Amino acid sequence: MNNIFLKISNRKISCAGIFLLLSTGFIFNSCMKERLKKSEAFFEGNGDVFVQKKKVDGEILYAPHYYLHGNNSIHSASVETPGGEIVELKPYEFLDTYIKKPGEEDFTPSMIPIGLYNFTGTFGDNETFEISDEFYAHVIDFPKIDSVGYDNTDYHIYIFWDKVNDAYIYKVKLLDETGKVVFEGPALTSASNAFLIYIDTDGWTSSPYKGDIFTLQLHAFSLDDSGDDNNWYYNIECDAYTETQVMWGG
Repeated sequence: MNNIFLKISNRKISCAGIFLLLSTGFIFNSCMKERLKKSEAFFEGNGDVFVQKKKVDGEILYAPHYYLHGNNSIHSASVETPGGEIVELKPYEFLDTYIKKPGEEDFTPSMIPIGLYNFTGTFGDNETFEISDEFYAHVIDFPKIDSVGYDNTDYHIYIFWDKVNDAYIYKVKLLDETGKVVFEGPALTSASNAFLIYIDTDGWTSSPYKGDIFTLQLHAFSLDDSGDDNNWYYNIECDAYTETQVMWGG
């Protein structure tokens, strides 16, 4: 168990802590759990850095994904990379979660830096916290799609794939022509190799119509050494995904 130092104002508290999700995703001796106490204030949080891996025109590209979650509202948050770059995080849905998802401009042919990523931020009455996560670059292969299409008899999109070594979960997403995610399926176990999407399947944010063309993404996630069934979402190491096109209504 690693010893972590967390700051409250100008004080340092030594705290042995680990544990974590993702998820987002989200590498690492990762996602160490920190607990801060000062009077009545206390902060418990999880930070995760993982690499997203995709292929464009035959070239493999990588980008970092940052995730931070706490038990209290976070006022501000950033992460310092092993190279000293400061990356600002933004609230995601609620103020207890801050993230930075990669944009297209963030993907490069180079692996993201290996080493310690330090999350810092403020909460409560301008109190501060520090959380560290280590990225080791243990990546996995892309999931290979066997078949995908639309079933005009049972009215659903189907996808079948070959299982990936060391993949912990799979996820299927649909993006519209603007790149917006309009469907995100549940976390599927490592034993899964197929998924069906009906119009009433949970995960739609808008209804599909006949002739709609979607980008289907099949994601395979691996965990760092700290990940298990109880905290996998805070301990993602790699998200390798494959894309293809599919039409609703065949």
